[in-house]
Amino acid sequence: MTEGIRFERVPLPSLPPGELTAARLDPSLREWASSAPMRALARASGWEWPAGRDTGELLDRLAALSDEWDFRGRGGGVERNLIGADAAEVNGHLVAEELVLAAADALGLVRATPVPDVTFTTLLVLSGLVRACVNRTRHAAALVRDGLHADSVTVLGGHRELGGAEPEQAATLGFGEQLDEADVVLAATRQAFGLGEPRKSEESGPRPGAWDDRLWSAWARYAWPGIQVLIAPSSDPGRRVNTVDQLRFWASENGIGHGDRVLLLTTQIYVPYQQFGALQVLGIERGCGVYCCGVDAASSFLPGTVFSGRSYLQEIRSALRAASQLLSAVRKAGG
Repeated sequence: MTEGIRFERVPLPSLPPGELTAARLDPSLREWASSAPMRALARASGWEWPAGRDTGELLDRLAALSDEWDFRGRGGGVERNLIGADAAEVNGHLVAEELVLAAADALGLVRATPVPDVTFTTLLVLSGLVRACVNRTRHAAALVRDGLHADSVTVLGGHRELGGAEPEQAATLGFGEQLDEADVVLAATRQAFGLGEPRKSEESGPRPGAWDDRLWSAWARYAWPGIQVLIAPSSDPGRRVNTVDQLRFWASENGIGHGDRVLLLTTQIYVPYQQFGALQVLGIERGCGVYCCGVDAASSFLPGTVFSGRSYLQEIRSALRAASQLLSAVRKAGG
């Protein structure tokens, strides 16, 4: 990843169905959170490493300290793609870009790893900005073409008004005039898999002619043999849908439970966060096996975002928070 700084790769926990217990999860989370790259980032940020042997306390403390890596919050709650590429300054220390990139690589945020050679119930593709929708659906189609063992493919999306250059990007990609992420993910899926009109379509209501925040609560399903696009509603009508909403809606609509194996596909920088979050939502709540894979620079169809050290620290923070919540949930569930 970098010329001068190297760390050994630290595995992310991915447990088979029925084996998501505190006893199995605790050592894996502790190994990831207390690894050499994480400790190096802590030192560079001026933190004193948390004392104590309890993994939950370690994760809670690191999650709290990582508030200093919240560059979205510093910018007033900006979108992830607007964090910027300025040097990462924490507690008056400039955290070297080379160090952050090497640590992020070892922690699983840069390079993709091979997909496990098991049969999955579903390849579940998450949506995002226009380029992410294209890259993820294209990568999903490539995985299926190359022999991925999955009974079905679902592309998850939600209603979100496009911003910035996204409408122009959508038009350039041949999607026409688009205002909504839900329409983009549908168009990207059809393009990636070479699909015609869906065999079956369901929508919660008629679509307005212009963007309306009430769309946050709308849902839709578009289906072809073995493939579906599922547009999930927000659980809170006052905000747009998030990943937890999408996963819970999909699991409920499809009867996901014990014995199922789900392969979640996102962009590589989000893999640790999505892995921990999906283990909580699908693993604990539904009892299924969860694995996460990502689109990295080598597998991108369109040139992806070149992430800065600030972006990687932001997402390591998200992963730490998700890991803390996951262990707490497993312990509460008595697993």
